[in-house]
Amino acid sequence: MITSIEILGTEELLLERNPRAAAVHQGILETGRAAVIAVNERYDDTAGESALERLDTELDAILKRSLDQYARDAKGLFKADDLELWTAKITRVSGSYVGRAAAVGVPGALLLLEGIEEAEANDPYAFVSLDDTLANGAEYCPCGYASSRAVPDRLCRLCSGAVLNEWKAEEDRLLAGSPKVDADLQRVFDEVLDELAEAHLSPSGTAAALSVRRRAGEGAITRVNEARADEIALLDLARWRELSELNRLSQVEVVRAHGKYWSRWGLGSARLTTLAQESTPELQARMRLVAGRRPAPKPSLFERLFSRK
Repeated sequence: MITSIEILGTEELLLERNPRAAAVHQGILETGRAAVIAVNERYDDTAGESALERLDTELDAILKRSLDQYARDAKGLFKADDLELWTAKITRVSGSYVGRAAAVGVPGALLLLEGIEEAEANDPYAFVSLDDTLANGAEYCPCGYASSRAVPDRLCRLCSGAVLNEWKAEEDRLLAGSPKVDADLQRVFDEVLDELAEAHLSPSGTAAALSVRRRAGEGAITRVNEARADEIALLDLARWRELSELNRLSQVEVVRAHGKYWSRWGLGSARLTTLAQESTPELQARMRLVAGRRPAPKPSLFERLFSRK
């Protein structure tokens, strides 16, 4: 089954090996994103319904203008084989959203559409400290941890996300001061990302991905921590351990599922747990890469019969 993830990955691959088309794509993407940010800045959350309708109209006009320009400027820049591969894949994905990109007729259209639509004045994935996140979200916190710091029986979703992000940031800080451990773990996670991508793209999906993470923790990460025990012993892991214990109370089930293993796995557990969430940008990027390398699908029986007429 082909999904939009595979189309995005295929487009990234085709643009990577086509510098002329990539330059055209990047220029239009940057212009479109800047236009979206400028329009969004003129509106606020208190805008009335009519104002929001005008916002939608303006945003759609930016998308149309960008796609039209890309269709003109990138037409003829792709080899016939590349265009055939893209067409064979994108025409198998149903829905008006992908259909809008397919109608452009040039690889890179879906990436352009997504990149411009997702434009934000601020990076949505930028790290925000635990203190700042809890202070900003205290009024929306039902578990009480954000305002009181009293540890509840179960963290709410807001606090769960904040604690996980802080744990990952603390682990990154520790690894920055331990380059050998960091290098060893980077090699492990490069392989784990490939396995996780394949798992999420498979019919078994989340169940297969959970198995991959468990094997990585029980095997590769543990071996790195054992091999680098002398170097790790020089690090102050108190804060890292404190946050790992808090994550055992996470609202997110897949994060809680790893809780009993962290003390055994050691450093690298925070990153592995972060990858437990399929929406992680790092994993999404690897899924696109893996899926994008797949060859064009073979024609179905119906398509073969139809093509003979």
